[in-house]
Amino acid sequence: MSRIRPLERRLSRRRGQAAVETAIVLPLMVFLLLGIVQLTMMQQARLMVEYAAYNACRTGIVWNMNRDKMVNAALITLMPTFAATDTILGETDPELGRRPGILETWAKMKLATGATHYLSQILGNLGVNANIDFIDVRILNPTREMFQNHEEIDFDDYHADNTGAGMEFSSHNRRVREATRLTIRVRYLYWMRIPFANWIIHMAWMANEAGVQLTGPIDQPKARIGFGPISGEVGGMGRDAMILGQLEDSGKPFDEEDRGDLFRALWALHVGAHKYFIPLYATHTMRMQSNPYIKNLP
Repeated sequence: MSRIRPLERRLSRRRGQAAVETAIVLPLMVFLLLGIVQLTMMQQARLMVEYAAYNACRTGIVWNMNRDKMVNAALITLMPTFAATDTILGETDPELGRRPGILETWAKMKLATGATHYLSQILGNLGVNANIDFIDVRILNPTREMFQNHEEIDFDDYHADNTGAGMEFSSHNRRVREATRLTIRVRYLYWMRIPFANWIIHMAWMANEAGVQLTGPIDQPKARIGFGPISGEVGGMGRDAMILGQLEDSGKPFDEEDRGDLFRALWALHVGAHKYFIPLYATHTMRMQSNPYIKNLP
């Protein structure tokens, strides 16, 4: 009996150690799995944005670079990243609940696109240049200067050159070639919906864009203030205010011309509504197959 009792005590200590290790590792493993799922969905969305840019550009070259047509083409392409599209009318599962179909997903995305575009216009009227369109198609080429005070450009208006230089090198043909090359950029505000992982990823991304260093536990990150021995850490509302302050810095360079105001809007959704959006960009170029109209430029 004397030998059995020490063995029982050792087994009890081991069981206690296993419980402690499980309490430490299990939350990290759950976050790791959630993070992998969320990042995989983001990668799928990024690839779909590339395809959406292709389809939008393909639509624009035959519709006189009409922006509304291009937005609709991008919207239809991006539907699988928003909700289910494997049925037409959707279905209701007794355990999982309502599963939307193509028509319902299209209607929801159309509503979101229209609502955000309307909100952007309201903010613009108030003097806030915040383009927060759910799906935004921006025409990069041609520019207004290329129209030279004309309403449209003939996409096949190539002139024969009798000077010996040939059609390839005449100044008129070079201008037409340049002006009839449609280049667009599609921006899609991807909605992250995997719980916990979406907050962590969005917080880390916003802090990186604002130039704020985060430290501390992964579920309670803190912002570092100062440098070296005189540095400190701040969390909670202080951390949020620090990130917002960096985003408000008009002297901070951003990759895109609209990202300063866009980031402020996304941060407001992060803090106020607990909705987490990340902009995904893609660019595509094609040769026009219809006349570009200057009225279709912003």
